[in-house]
Amino acid sequence: MDDLLKQIKQYKEPLVIGLAILMLIFYGFCPVIDILGKAKANGLKVLFEGSGLGFSRFLSLLILLAPLLVVVGKPISAKLTGMLKDNLCIICFLAGIVLCLLFAVVLPNGVSPAWGCWLYILAGVLGAGVCRIEMFTK
Repeated sequence: MDDLLKQIKQYKEPLVIGLAILMLIFYGFCPVIDILGKAKANGLKVLFEGSGLGFSRFLSLLILLAPLLVVVGKPISAKLTGMLKDNLCIICFLAGIVLCLLFAVVLPNGVSPAWGCWLYILAGVLGAGVCRIEMFTK
């Protein structure tokens, strides 16, 4: 177990970026909504062609932006100071999880979240855990 934790600590940055990219893939290209059990749509289709979904379309934009900030976070965090610079990664992962759960709640009747949405949440939880691996190993 100690060897696994050492490996995670050693490759923390690539793991975090990889999990963020997986989150983008799970939400953007995998089915995230199931319409009356017949049709499925991915996150990009919800964002660009989701007429009648209203607030869910706005949440789709924010859900896709959260892991994107993790991927491009290194250049951005160079300009940040203090606690925000240290915690940008965990903030983005937790915001993505909360936004995706909120997305699942506000979907209209007859529309339910599909497996891409749940995999996004799982990858977000893993990413948040990797970001705070030092806290869990003490």
